[in-house]
Amino acid sequence: MKTNFRIYIIALFIMPSLIFASGGSIYSRFGLGDFYQSFSSRRMAIGELGIAINDYDYLNNLNPASWSKLRLTRIETGIIYHGNNISSNSSSVYYSQTIFTGFMLGFPIDHDYGISLTAGLLPFSNVDYDVTTIENSELTESYELTHSGKGGLSKSFIGISYKLPFNFSIGASFDYYLGKITNQSFINFSDSSQFRDGSFLDEYSYNGIGFSVGLISSNFAPILKLSNIKDLRVGLIYSNNVTLKADTVNKSTTILGTITNSSGRIKTNLPYKVGIGISLNWKGDYLFVFDYLYQPFNKFKIDNRNIKELRNFQKLSIGFEYRKADIRSQSFWEQVKFRGGLSYEKTQYYLNNTGIDMYAVYTGLSLPLGFESTLDLAFQFGKRGTTENNLLKENIYKFSVTLSLGELWFLRQER
Repeated sequence: MKTNFRIYIIALFIMPSLIFASGGSIYSRFGLGDFYQSFSSRRMAIGELGIAINDYDYLNNLNPASWSKLRLTRIETGIIYHGNNISSNSSSVYYSQTIFTGFMLGFPIDHDYGISLTAGLLPFSNVDYDVTTIENSELTESYELTHSGKGGLSKSFIGISYKLPFNFSIGASFDYYLGKITNQSFINFSDSSQFRDGSFLDEYSYNGIGFSVGLISSNFAPILKLSNIKDLRVGLIYSNNVTLKADTVNKSTTILGTITNSSGRIKTNLPYKVGIGISLNWKGDYLFVFDYLYQPFNKFKIDNRNIKELRNFQKLSIGFEYRKADIRSQSFWEQVKFRGGLSYEKTQYYLNNTGIDMYAVYTGLSLPLGFESTLDLAFQFGKRGTTENNLLKENIYKFSVTLSLGELWFLRQER
């Protein structure tokens, strides 16, 4: 198994270009695009968050405090199929793509003190849109105008967890953001026109540094004397405001060729993010999670300018997981874990005096691959937006497969 771990690590480091995801949403045109809250099938299946879960057999990318209970060295990686059916009042189109979701690698260092070291490379945001309209002008003949955008940001990080007195857990990570976003506009005239086609391109190459901290409480169930509840915890997360520096290039392509109009460096302010969650283990076999995430995108600025199409982001989710509390003598199917969830998002997008909301339902399961290793599957169906006020409605389909591997590394040999 250790050999397989090394193969995965080498493969992950030579495939960073695959980290940018794709889905084909016109709403990703604004700001830095769509943001990812989770990369793993387990998190997707319970509503994408799970802030207060103190895991020993999974890696949580939202709350670094959760790493304090790691028992084995773990690596997680996977793929997601993303389908997006976009419709207006008159037509519809379907986009799809399968993407690589990054990876996380965690090492337990000291079990008694809850010290674990974790690192990863994950997709952070995604821009992928392509829209064409026919424009009519009194000054010229009609023409075809196309706007398209590609790219996104990734986040690499390294962090550590620690167990505080009274069985509280704390964790923190150093985050580095990197990526490129390209926006391009094309003007196409008919072949018989006296005018010539042209295109305009804006390219932004981002990088920035930030940090994230998390806290998970001790088990409140014994204190509250809840007989059927085996574990009750509260989790908190915070990611700071990040100033992203962007090298910019503006180009235009005409009959004369490609001309670089300007280039320089601007700053983008990515606002802080906070979240709170509750995890509740009922009768040992049933885990329930309740989460809330908030990010004030009214403070988002590019080159010191607010974006009027953005508003504050909020997400509410609930989820459950069923697993046998003791699986040492169970059959294969008795080791399977089942999950489900619901969520509501007040997304950051605000267009034509209308907020873009999203509702989603989730389901999934885990199949055992051996001791502390699983193949996790998840499915999400979501509805975002509306066809009112000249807007677009999206039906979003995601199918995720994650490989979660655990093995005992760095075992001290007895002499």
